[in-house]
Amino acid sequence: MIALKKWLRLAVCSAVLASFLWAGSSAYAASSSVYINGHLQDNVITVQGHTMVNVRALTDPAWIVFAYDPKTRVVTVHTKDNRVFVQLREGEKTATVNGKPVKLDAPVVSKDGLTYVPLRFLTETLGAYIRYNPEDNRVIVRTPTGQAQYETLMRGDLTEARRIAIQLARVYGDAPSPKPGEGYHRHNYIFPEGEALRFIFDDSGYCIQYFEVNDEGLAILKWQYDTVADREWGTKPDFDKQVYFMNQFMASLFTYGTVDADGGYNEQGRIYLDNPKDDVLPIDGEKRTDAKP
Repeated sequence: MIALKKWLRLAVCSAVLASFLWAGSSAYAASSSVYINGHLQDNVITVQGHTMVNVRALTDPAWIVFAYDPKTRVVTVHTKDNRVFVQLREGEKTATVNGKPVKLDAPVVSKDGLTYVPLRFLTETLGAYIRYNPEDNRVIVRTPTGQAQYETLMRGDLTEARRIAIQLARVYGDAPSPKPGEGYHRHNYIFPEGEALRFIFDDSGYCIQYFEVNDEGLAILKWQYDTVADREWGTKPDFDKQVYFMNQFMASLFTYGTVDADGGYNEQGRIYLDNPKDDVLPIDGEKRTDAKP
């Protein structure tokens, strides 16, 4: 309950801040990148200079419930505790929130079978965390489940934080696209011992990339070596002690362990699976050292 109250206070403060940031600022709203729970939204649209997102982009089974009536063209969204009940009709610029009309920045849009609503309205009305990064023109949105995962990523259990880290959206900036190789057979993740917010991704040895997780919960590319093109970009990291997690999908094998000073792999365990996936397992004796305060 304490954690929920803390999250609600954060969400309310963030929404109030967002209302100041977004008021009359359609110039950046039209071209902002939107990340919801750490994932870039590819189907964001703009209407009258306002950022519109698909209602279901905020799907969080522990938080809200959706319904759509094709006869009336009304979308209903409500929190699971029924404290917030929203109704939206396609083409209209007014929503109903707990029985009262509320003006929208732009009319509700139906496109390719999806319903789009102004992002600011959804986040402020439902109480999601929202933050605008003017330097990179990014909007960061997190539902309650997404916020809980963010807390784990930043300061929680090491293994769980790493599992979240390798699934994060990756921001490549102006790094050149790597050239493809032949015979891809493994994915390898390497972390500094005790850390979750920095990692190397080795794609079958053809492309090796180093990422750092920023305060927004995004994995930012800092260094890349393209072995096919023999091309390096960025600043190579200097790790001391390291651990690895390797998905050898062509061999249906997952292995993990430590990496010595000479780059040799010291295996701690192996698992044979029909369909191995990118994963992280606990390493004996390892404790987290990079948790944020």
